[in-house]
Amino acid sequence: MRKRIHRHFVVLLILLLACTMIFTNCGPTGKKNEASKTVAEEPLHPFAQKIQNKIIASDLSAESLLDQCEKAILELNFKVESTVTATKVLERVSFESSLLPLETAKADFADDTSPLYFMAYVSTDANLRKAGSDCEQKVSEASVALGTRRDVYEMLLKINALSLEADEARLLSETLLVYKKNGMALSNQDLAAFRELRQKLSLLESQFSQNLNEDVSTAEFTKEELVGTSERFLSRLSTSASGKLIVTTKSTDYREVMANAINPETRKKMMFAYLNRAGEQNTKLLKEAILLRQAIAKLLGYKTWAHYRIDGRMAATPENAKNLIVSLKDRVAQVYAKDRDLMLESKREDLPSADRLEAWDLTFYTNKVAKERFSLDRELVRQYFPAEKVVAGVFEIYSKLFAVKFEEVVNAHVWSEDVKLYAVRSADDNSILSYFYADLTPRPGKYGHAAAFPLISGRIVKEGYYSQPVAAIVANFTPGNPSLMSHSEVETFFHEFGHIVHQTLTGAPYASLSGTDVAQDFVEAPSQMLEEWAWDKNILKMISGHFERPREILPDSLIDKMVAAKHFGEGLLYATQILYGLTDLTFHMAEGSVDVHATYDQLYKEILLVEPLEGGRFVAGFGHLMGGYDAGYYGYIWSEVYAADMFTRFEKEGLLNANAGEAYRKWILEPGRMLDPLSMIESFLGRPYSTEAFYRKLGL
Repeated sequence: MRKRIHRHFVVLLILLLACTMIFTNCGPTGKKNEASKTVAEEPLHPFAQKIQNKIIASDLSAESLLDQCEKAILELNFKVESTVTATKVLERVSFESSLLPLETAKADFADDTSPLYFMAYVSTDANLRKAGSDCEQKVSEASVALGTRRDVYEMLLKINALSLEADEARLLSETLLVYKKNGMALSNQDLAAFRELRQKLSLLESQFSQNLNEDVSTAEFTKEELVGTSERFLSRLSTSASGKLIVTTKSTDYREVMANAINPETRKKMMFAYLNRAGEQNTKLLKEAILLRQAIAKLLGYKTWAHYRIDGRMAATPENAKNLIVSLKDRVAQVYAKDRDLMLESKREDLPSADRLEAWDLTFYTNKVAKERFSLDRELVRQYFPAEKVVAGVFEIYSKLFAVKFEEVVNAHVWSEDVKLYAVRSADDNSILSYFYADLTPRPGKYGHAAAFPLISGRIVKEGYYSQPVAAIVANFTPGNPSLMSHSEVETFFHEFGHIVHQTLTGAPYASLSGTDVAQDFVEAPSQMLEEWAWDKNILKMISGHFERPREILPDSLIDKMVAAKHFGEGLLYATQILYGLTDLTFHMAEGSVDVHATYDQLYKEILLVEPLEGGRFVAGFGHLMGGYDAGYYGYIWSEVYAADMFTRFEKEGLLNANAGEAYRKWILEPGRMLDPLSMIESFLGRPYSTEAFYRKLGL
């Protein structure tokens, strides 16, 4: 089952792992990739390819969506059963008779169902969102069932790995690892227990996400209580029956209040509302999930869930991941201490008797210091980033880098009128390579953060065609007419669109190893590197233009202030990432029940040196813990060191250098999981990997 790719800021140094190239004498995705250069005939819309024959799920009723979902599950089971049955009578089980049809069945199933359960995150119809969520649960259960079929595992063990080509051997080794981690060494009785536990866990995870997506909690304030927030923000707020202004707990509203509301009681009230989204329900679900995960890990012979999850990743063990975070903790504390002193000094200007910072002060005084000490007015910066201008500018930049064109599909059928569909065309021959949807503004019931969703995977399919990938970038940028983006949102767009090009420019031959389906502690690195473009002076001028005076680009003086303010806020940024990474690992390295709120609060106090908000339930809204990043949040930090090193080539050759962009596409974006990440990075850089750039970026 495909996972959305989240965006968060990250940083941390990494332990070097001894890695080598898996393949020799072949391109980044092996010699079979020659077939990937042939694309399918141009469709009328992205789900109408002859070789895919899909329709967009928002056309369906809730009942029809579930019917199609169940039909896809039946088809998957039929194809797998037919493959297993056919191989039982063969004298020799080959790749073509076993793993290839299995991989094809899985890819067909994912292509059939991903657009269906995607509706749970974006549909404007509550019934369709519920049906999408139900479908996602069914897909997860079917995936668990397939991943725990002993007869499939035994079939794959019969393949002679020595007879395979490099690409085939890679797919076999990766697939066998999945089956081994899914309990194929267990007895039949233990395997049945494993399946039951995994299905229960999947249900908890799905419900956790749904609770957050469907949460409609708000906070009400008088206009006086919101002094400091922008007029644009105030003008779009609705009014309650009591005459107060209603502020949602969506991230855009939350950030506005926490960064700008002068009244500390307003910020405290807003923080309490935000930290208690689905608080009671999701606290219970998270605690149950942690215990279920422990039981699963023990059943499989792992010490903890973290040991189970990290096995096979770059970090190899949770101890390595934790040691990495802890090793930087003291260094980051030095940077954070300087930031903290400046924030407390600023607070004393407002309240001379202040002797400490509160949890609801951190964002506000970070913003205030940036505004006063560096004369940075973030609202003024926002005026230079109309969303339409930014999106067009980012498209132009990525087009130059990766030799593609982004063309809006006119009159495309979409799930909401504010959604756009784009075709990705080759700059060489104008052929369509892939598609993506852009759903960038908030709506009731919509997924509340920024993420990239793969809908159709790239892969070689029958008839020699390469399936055109389809993806969706989903965000909740500040609404308005025009929509003006904060610089943070601009950076987020660079990041998430980095995931989109990773998904849509893949050249891997197999769906399960294509696009962003790479090691979880590497998947963020390509997009983290592309965030650097959002801080380059020339790039910022390309994508900016005052919303009232379009020819007026972001001035150098303002850019210089932005960069200075960025370095000021890095201490809090990295300290927070360390907090999140350690929280996740602490939960999942435990061997018993966990008091999730007390654990988080203790780490919060220890790392941020601030008392946590009393009654706050942050982890109940920490979607990563139940959205595929459990025992994996460290990966954001782990992968940033690679991003910093990769960026050095663009620093040297130019941020719009076509040769560097071509190499990046070839070695980083196209291979998927066909090669080990370190070998890809070193091939792109033309030298051994180094941590020097990472240290330089942090100023440590």
